[in-house]
Amino acid sequence: MYVVVRLWIRESREAEFEAYERKVARIMACHGGVIERAIRCSESLASATAPPFEVHVLRFPSNAQYEEFRRDPRRKALSAERATAISSTDVLLGEEGPTYSA
Repeated sequence: MYVVVRLWIRESREAEFEAYERKVARIMACHGGVIERAIRCSESLASATAPPFEVHVLRFPSNAQYEEFRRDPRRKALSAERATAISSTDVLLGEEGPTYSA
């Protein structure tokens, strides 16, 4: 399964954000998850709202393993650290789709 996460961070909190993400990635790996791609956003062409700081594409072997990661007490213990760096998040769940290769 795939998870697409859009992350908005607090001003001048890039270092805290990156430190938090490294910790969470290690916990994610314990549940078979991986950050397949982290994309830094520079601007939003279709919206007047500020773009997210980063978009992550995560992959987990199953929905059950993703839910185990979400319930992991080590991840939950980082909630204050997360709140210091991240102001807003939205999450989309999905499955692999067509490649649309030429």
